[in-house]
Amino acid sequence: MLLYFKQAWNLIKQEKLFSSIYIIGTGLSITVVMVLSIVFYVKTANIYPETNRDRLLIVKSGAEFYENNNRRGSSLAYSTIEKCFFSLKSAEAVTAIASSYDNYVQPAGSREQVPVTVKYTDTSFWTVFPFRFIDGQSFSEADMKSGVHTAVIAESLAKRIFGRANVTGEYVSLNFRNYRICGVVKDASLVTSTSYALLWIPYSVLPDYKKTYGEKQTLGSFNAYILAPSVADVEKVRQETLANIQRFDQTIEDAEFTVFGQPDRQWQTIFRSGNMITINFGKELFRYGLIFFILLLIPAVSLSGMTESRMERRLSEMGIRRAFGARTPTLMNQILFENFLFTLLGGAGGLLASYFFVVLNSHWILQLIGIGFSNTDGLYVAITPAMLLNFQVFFTALVICFLLNLLSALIPAWRASRRPIIHSLTSNT
Repeated sequence: MLLYFKQAWNLIKQEKLFSSIYIIGTGLSITVVMVLSIVFYVKTANIYPETNRDRLLIVKSGAEFYENNNRRGSSLAYSTIEKCFFSLKSAEAVTAIASSYDNYVQPAGSREQVPVTVKYTDTSFWTVFPFRFIDGQSFSEADMKSGVHTAVIAESLAKRIFGRANVTGEYVSLNFRNYRICGVVKDASLVTSTSYALLWIPYSVLPDYKKTYGEKQTLGSFNAYILAPSVADVEKVRQETLANIQRFDQTIEDAEFTVFGQPDRQWQTIFRSGNMITINFGKELFRYGLIFFILLLIPAVSLSGMTESRMERRLSEMGIRRAFGARTPTLMNQILFENFLFTLLGGAGGLLASYFFVVLNSHWILQLIGIGFSNTDGLYVAITPAMLLNFQVFFTALVICFLLNLLSALIPAWRASRRPIIHSLTSNT
């Protein structure tokens, strides 16, 4: 093994141009795939505070179809969530969330208006999304029922307004209304857009939270998030949810209510860009898988031509080694080890390049592929090292790249190693 390594390293030093192009080509393949993989990873993996994504079911929208062929789509009414989802027996928890972005906090003794994202939700929210409380606790069921003006605040906002994080019992002015702070949580990242906010408030403080849209009053301002007890129970919960939706639809006269195949798994929400469409997720996965494959295949085809040319130049070397007793498997092992070393070096460079690119362009990348979020708080998109250090994704991309590069090198190497010794010895004369 050490001998193979020394031979491969000497080859890199002797053929610097070929080695550089080969390594850069592999690195670019890894970079492109890793950038896309990182983006999808941060949108689907169990990342704080959305650490239950693998057992989460989501219903964001619905639609009413009327007899005159008109239809209307929107988020869900609170009454719809109450009838279809709060009654689920197989779910561990169900929460309703309404987001609000046009909000301002008024710090005491200052004329500054601080823009904040607010989420109106319930006590189950903290079970579905287990935030880390730095101080205090979440609002209670009693707070929900009485409509008390209370709030959970993000650590960054607490420090910005009060200069410290232990602010339980203090009051914060939101849109010129005072809310008593009951707890402080560690900030969520903007990329965890479902749970992200700077203030979380019971929706019972809103006098119109039960407001509905549409003729049949099934639509409103809420999204539903359903937590299964375990990953194995997800399908069971989904089937019960679909049955509840079907029964609910049968209670509506002269119209049809649909959620277009929801509830979705977390990864499926990436592909749901519209409120009123049914999505073939198998087709979407195939399409994106094909894109990934092409991004890896194109450099591999180009590198295959380079490898073929290099093998032609090395025929005399291989002929001499075979004349002195080297066996074909030995020659093949050396060539494959060289390919592995090139791929490993290119993969390491591609990994670093992808991290550098994502960190510098995180907001632009997420917006570009249509899975962005509101950024009214004026904050930078926080992509933490924990989100980037996904070695499972990297090694998967590296193995795929190695296999494609292996195929690009294997055929030329095999052909070169099988040529008659006399032909190999005289090929460059």
